[in-house]
Amino acid sequence: MPNPIPPAPTTMQGFAPLALATAFLGLVDLFLVRDLRWLLENINGLRFQVNFGLSLFVLWVLLQWLRGLRHRSRVFFGLVCATTGLVYFAQAAYFGVYQKFIGVFDLRFFVADPVMALSLYAENGSVLKPLLAALASVAVVVGVMGWAIQPSRWWHWSARLLATLFFAILSANWYSAPAFQIAPVAYMGNVVRALDLRAGKNSDAVIARPSLATSSPAANAAHIIWVIGESLSPRHMGIQGYERPTTPELSRMRDLGELWLYENAVAIGTRTMVSVPYMLHGLEGIDPKGVIYKTPSVFNYAQSAGYQTALITAQDFQWRNIDRLFVDKDLNHFQQGTDFSSSVNVSVGADDHRVLEKGVFPFWTRALKSNPAPIMLVTQMSGSHPPFASQVPSELKQFLPESSPNSVNAYDNTVWYTDLYLKKLVKFVHEKSPNTWVFFTSDHGQYVGDQETRFHGDLSDAVIHIPLLVFPPKTGVAAWPEQPSAPVSQADILPTILDLMGVQPAAALDGLSLRSPVPADRIRVVSPYMITLHNDPKAAIVLPDRQSHEVDFTQNSVQWSDGRTTPYSELPEVWRKRFDKRR
Repeated sequence: MPNPIPPAPTTMQGFAPLALATAFLGLVDLFLVRDLRWLLENINGLRFQVNFGLSLFVLWVLLQWLRGLRHRSRVFFGLVCATTGLVYFAQAAYFGVYQKFIGVFDLRFFVADPVMALSLYAENGSVLKPLLAALASVAVVVGVMGWAIQPSRWWHWSARLLATLFFAILSANWYSAPAFQIAPVAYMGNVVRALDLRAGKNSDAVIARPSLATSSPAANAAHIIWVIGESLSPRHMGIQGYERPTTPELSRMRDLGELWLYENAVAIGTRTMVSVPYMLHGLEGIDPKGVIYKTPSVFNYAQSAGYQTALITAQDFQWRNIDRLFVDKDLNHFQQGTDFSSSVNVSVGADDHRVLEKGVFPFWTRALKSNPAPIMLVTQMSGSHPPFASQVPSELKQFLPESSPNSVNAYDNTVWYTDLYLKKLVKFVHEKSPNTWVFFTSDHGQYVGDQETRFHGDLSDAVIHIPLLVFPPKTGVAAWPEQPSAPVSQADILPTILDLMGVQPAAALDGLSLRSPVPADRIRVVSPYMITLHNDPKAAIVLPDRQSHEVDFTQNSVQWSDGRTTPYSELPEVWRKRFDKRR
């Protein structure tokens, strides 16, 4: 009796074997591309779990699409195998040296100078593990593409659509973290990001900064570090009169003349997404039309002056595309929170002291040894952002009990932790490089109180009053005006740094250099009316004594510090001109 004709294979056949193939590639990724130590450090992080899981799904769908395609095009088959092997080899080789995956900067560096990149790998990299990872991944792809059972045409196209959709989600979503994705998906995502960064886009606005003349730094040019704290209120700092010893190290350094305190400093905005971008560009006031996109950043200026440039943040700079304001050709080194922790989210970044030990210190040491040029480093903390209790390790908390995640004790512990951070940072850099300036400010203040539940979005003094500290070099300083009570702003730090570099600004700045006397009658502006966030149409006119008048641009009205409300037209003309030129 003749054998019956076997049934035609269905689209659903092979799902389980492909799931096993995907799981095998996941194990290759975790144990050959990366290693067990890295896995144990990150496996409990939600950011890792979400990103690795979704990227595995994308890989599974891609394998569904590749199933059986070996028989349709040998050229395509060879291209897929070669690309897979190269990506796995490159990711494993890079991880073996740097303990992280290839990022946007690394891709840009390779394209600019492939010979140097390969030379560095030859000097420092290993071959065995990357080769094993490449061979294992290619073996899986060969098996999948050579499979005789092919899915239907509609499933091929559906798989392509699904893979594209989830890849887009992984690449474009702020929660995406290539550091925690499977190797090929992470690599492709960073290629897309590299192309996007070259386009210079942030949201719908195009960055069009002026070209800067280049120069060489002076022979004795100082290194500069700019530390940006988070949600730190002077009201809870012992150095500014708080009754608790929350800043013992800073108080000691002040008494020794090792830091200068500016007691009357205000923020530029009330949120990180406003204050951080604008302080790094030296701008304050309203900006609904995007002056910031036409203004060079501290990194652009520093690079033009011959400095090495770096940004190391404990936070996630992919949120709302904030990274695109700084991550460009003039930034030599960039690390963010996901490089140090798999649990980073919008509220809680990587542990500040871990970032210091694993990011800042190693970078500083390498930069000093590898390049004689001075260094311009900006480092941003997770600091005192709510929930306060999540910012400090339990064994280091000084003020107990913490009755709630946002209690006074929990907040004061974050202040003490920041005090310790600054002490360690300044001590380290002054031992390694005595000719170093360190500037510190917070992005904004914070409401704190066991009975207070407000965040930090309004224009009250609790939110806009911030600390501003300067740690001068150990090598000595020329004349510097003593003005601890001067009406200063975050916007003054960039002009001060440019003054120290001997660089003339190529675009108008709103800040003043602290190397010169600050006018005692100076008026400052704090506003969330900025294009980098929500363009919330209001602003505070802050007087020298920090009383303020609040402007509502929607109602064209002003609420004065004495409680009166009048039309906008009753503002003094000099103040109105300051706003109207940017409206």
